[in-house]
Parts: sequence; structure tokens; C-alpha cells
Amino acid sequence: MHASIPVVPEAAATSRHRYPDGWFALAYGRDVKRGALIVTRFMGEDVVLYRTASGLIRAVAPHCPHLGAHLGHGGVVRGEEIVCPFHHLAFAPDGTCVRAGRDGKPPAATLRQRHVLEWNGLVLAWQDRAGAPPSWSLPELDLDGYSRPRGACHTLNGSLQNPAENGVDVNHFSPVHGWSNPVLEPPQADGYRMTMRSTLVLLGQRLLLDITMHGLGCMAARMELPDLGLHARVVLFPTQIEPDRWTCREFVALRVERASAWPSPLRRAVHEILVSAAYRLWFVPQFKRDLRIWDHRDYDARPTLMAGEMPIMTFRRWAAQFYPAAGDDVPVGQCDAVPAAAAAHAGREFAR
Repeated sequence: MHASIPVVPEAAATSRHRYPDGWFALAYGRDVKRGALIVTRFMGEDVVLYRTASGLIRAVAPHCPHLGAHLGHGGVVRGEEIVCPFHHLAFAPDGTCVRAGRDGKPPAATLRQRHVLEWNGLVLAWQDRAGAPPSWSLPELDLDGYSRPRGACHTLNGSLQNPAENGVDVNHFSPVHGWSNPVLEPPQADGYRMTMRSTLVLLGQRLLLDITMHGLGCMAARMELPDLGLHARVVLFPTQIEPDRWTCREFVALRVERASAWPSPLRRAVHEILVSAAYRLWFVPQFKRDLRIWDHRDYDARPTLMAGEMPIMTFRRWAAQFYPAAGDDVPVGQCDAVPAAAAAHAGREFAR
């Protein structure tokens, strides 16, 4: 029988009502068409995402700097410019106002922007409480030989820290997922990265689970059933949209070792069939079990842990670095950094 361990709350653990720094997903790239714009919530405010005719993606403040019209309600994308619905001020991809609707003479106005990139079919924005540019980047994701990724977006109550904390919460694997004999290596923190490695038993097969957190907004996992030659890449993108509301976008791709030597068309066809079945029949039901718990959970800053659960506090201490200290909060609306040249678009599209 496990003894309960009362834990003194970490000072920054109560920062769930503030917003963390880092890279966070705003949308799937497939949802932002050329010449179109969408409005999404991000850390307590609207962000307008748009794609120019040439394919550049931009994330901008919602209100025109002229007289405050909301660009997401009546604004349009014309060529490489986003145009305000109120006085037809047009803004170039770098945020500068290049013309006005009536006489064509642009005012000295600049549309505030966020650093934004496209990464493997996701659109991510950089958040920094001080308005600083990105201090780290996401690594390349090796998907050679994998299927096209599947993905969906979920909106939940609570904290975006839920998915990452699950990675070190070995005691949930059996009651929630039916996976047995979990063994967790001590989590390793390295600046904005944390790695979590576990071995489990799934349906009598050895399961290797290797998770790397890139900040709090990207959780990249490798799942392997080595005796069966099955490999999965599962990437979760949690994003806080309100103090107690968050989204979780998923990315699931599969590789079968035995198919690696097959002709490419046959391998792709087999992967599509297998990943479709595995996604619908295994991943979705398993993930729904987590989602149900997260959506109704009180992510308490004062947990009473059982023996073997101290890695949860190791994770929470690491996570605290991404939040402002108490009293150091600044307005989140810091869409003021002009983005660098648009990153090359990832070649992979999400299957619907």
C-alpha cells in the first residue's frame, strides 16, 4: 500500500492563471487557405491568421492600428496584403501600412505581429512575456518512411500541462489505459527540453515510450513495439487560450518495419490502411480516456502524491521556468515582433 506524501506547493505551480512562454500551435496549416484569414484565441486574446497569395503565413494583432476595427470581421486578404474593413488600409507582410482606401496615402501605422512558423503542418506562434524574439527553435521531425499524419483539435477546461504531466505519471497507465509494468527513467531536464523514457507492456508486447518536451507547447513522443516492428510518432500541441481553457492538437504517424523494403506505392497504401485503422480503433479511444479526465480535472497546485510519483513535481518545477514570477505579469498582447522571413512550408499535409 502506497503512503501518501503531502507536497509543499511550488511557488510557480500556482501560475496556471498566467500564460507560459514558448512556441504554441494556433491552427493546422490546412485550415489557413491562400488568400484567406481566420480568427483564433490565444492566451486571452484574438489572433488573426492569414495566408498571402504566395503562401506566406502571418499572425497579427486583431485590431487595425488606425481606428481599431477588427481585421477578423470583414477584413480580407488581397494578394500579399491584409486589408482593414473600415477604411481599407492595406498592410504588407512585414506589418507596414502600404496604402489607404480613399486617397491611397498610407498613414504611419504598423500592424503588430507575432513570430510565426509552419512546422509539419502546424502553425505555431512565439509567446514571450517581455516581447523578446524566439530564443530557441523546434527540431526537424524525421518522418522518413512514416505514413501521412492524422490529427484533430480538442478544446478542454483546465491546464495545458496535462499531457506532459501524463508522461511522468506512470501510475495512470494501468487504470486508464490498461498498460502494465510501467518503468520510468528519471526525467532529464535540459533548459527548455525535458525527456521522459518509459517501458511498459501492451497486450503482452513490450512498449517503449520516449517523450521529449520542447517547452510546454510541443510534446513529441516515439512509441515502439520492437518485437512487432511497429513505430509511431505522436506529437501533441497544447495551447492555453484562456486562463482555464486550452486546446490540444494531435499528430499521429505510423511506420511498419516490414514494409520498408516494399515498393513505395505499396508501402504508402499499406501505411494508409494501417494508420487509419490504428488511429480510429486504438489511438482515438485511448486518447479520449485522457481527454475526459483532463477536461474535468482540478489541476491542483497542492497535490498529495503516492510513493513513486515525485517525477510529477520534477516536471512541475521544470515547467515553472516558462511562467512569469508572481507580480511580474505583463500584458499578453505583445504581437509586436516583426517576423523573420517565412519558414519553408512543411511538405506534409494532415489527412482529414
